[in-house]
Amino acid sequence: MLSGCSVPSDSTGQAVDSAEASPTDDAPIAQSPVFEGDHDAYRTRPDLEQFGADITPGPAAEEAYEGVIVLSPRNTEAEEQSIANAVLDGNGDPLWLQSFDALDDANDYVHNALVQTYDGEPVLTWWEGSDQGGHGYGEVVMVDSSYQEVRRMSAAGGLAVEGPDFHEYRITDRGTMLWVAYVPTRADLSGIGGPTDGWVLDGVVQEVDIASGDVLFEWSALDHVPVSATRHVAVTDQDWGEALGTEENPLDYFHINSAQIDDDGSLLVSGRNTHAVYSIDVGTGDVNWTLGGADSDFELSEEAYFSWQHDAQRAEDGTIRLFDNAATPAYRENSRVLWLELDEDAGTAGIARQLDPPEPRLSDYMANASRLDNGNLLVGWGWEHYYTEYTPDGEVVYDAATAPFDSYRAYAAQWTGTPTEPPALVVDGDSAYVSWNGATEVAQWRLLAGADEAGATEHAVVDKDGFETRIPAPPAAPYVAVEALDASGEVLGASSVHAE
Repeated sequence: MLSGCSVPSDSTGQAVDSAEASPTDDAPIAQSPVFEGDHDAYRTRPDLEQFGADITPGPAAEEAYEGVIVLSPRNTEAEEQSIANAVLDGNGDPLWLQSFDALDDANDYVHNALVQTYDGEPVLTWWEGSDQGGHGYGEVVMVDSSYQEVRRMSAAGGLAVEGPDFHEYRITDRGTMLWVAYVPTRADLSGIGGPTDGWVLDGVVQEVDIASGDVLFEWSALDHVPVSATRHVAVTDQDWGEALGTEENPLDYFHINSAQIDDDGSLLVSGRNTHAVYSIDVGTGDVNWTLGGADSDFELSEEAYFSWQHDAQRAEDGTIRLFDNAATPAYRENSRVLWLELDEDAGTAGIARQLDPPEPRLSDYMANASRLDNGNLLVGWGWEHYYTEYTPDGEVVYDAATAPFDSYRAYAAQWTGTPTEPPALVVDGDSAYVSWNGATEVAQWRLLAGADEAGATEHAVVDKDGFETRIPAPPAAPYVAVEALDASGEVLGASSVHAE
């Protein structure tokens, strides 16, 4: 959990003197639908199924990053989803769960939530849109620390007429958005056994001015990387019962899944289905070099060879860091995080280091690795329902299991949430249940009970226990309310009143 100091606030999120905080009569969940999925819901939030991570401490448990974990969890065992995005504390307990019902009605898919900086302030961002089977068309959403929407960005023109894809979107240091898109495009597939008038999914990168929506830069994989570079299945194979390379089912020959502005100003792009990472000249669009795949400019040893990779980044030491899925089909027994050192003069690439999973783990899809402010590394294992924190020396800080939920990526960040809605309270007999969705600084709950508000006194103070805390309550008390306290005992907010 975050340790930063927060300003006490009332139920609307406005700063107040702690002595002035009082219960509110606003019903916090009056409009919440009831979750009807396969897993239990929270008493105070019946629209949300219970979610969290099971943390297994490692040898370096004392060196854990102090912050939150941001996920876009997907229940792989459920036909319908109830949770869109999640923020967890260091114990794996939810601090914020976003209900799918809060999304735009036209969107049925959520991915890639992370904390970024926009206009000098932290924002929580995510992608939402329509799932197209391995890619999507949608929009990027930004909310502030009170979870109020500040901006929504969709199609910006150019090639990406259907809008950005979920695999990558980043707010740059110059206040622009860098995102990727999938564009169905005619292509000659005769060189790989397909028709001359076939169809592929082009991998497109755009840099977009956030304020104006203007496209400042655009790069097309199809203009610079031949279809023959693909390591995808042959176009004569079947995919979901349809032949690949048709207008109805274009061949995803490139599968763009990450894009980053490199240290020298060039663009670093990952093509999963070509098993390659590309350095792109942003002035001309030309490929400076190709790492991996059929047309690699660098000789790689058998151990350095990677496949079906995700999240290619320039690491702080100058190496190229990527998540080597090595599946599907499998090229090795385990997925790994790989750092490759390039010698452009010699045309070679060797392993600088690698991180293996704490236990056998082969992630067919998704996954990422990101360096934290304390030097540690957080690895999201994607399809494998885990995230793991490592020290710079490769020791395991903890391994976190989220099954049956997976997440495209996992991030650690600094985030202080101050929701505008008050804490939610449900009283059932001699038990009071309380939660405050999105509030990151709650340390304790104080229960007030009495014959009326004027006569209410402190009945109990208990430590916060996960997303929803049970507090013993006096049976049949006419008046019950709770106050949220931070680590210093200051009142952050008060619940609605439960009155008999």
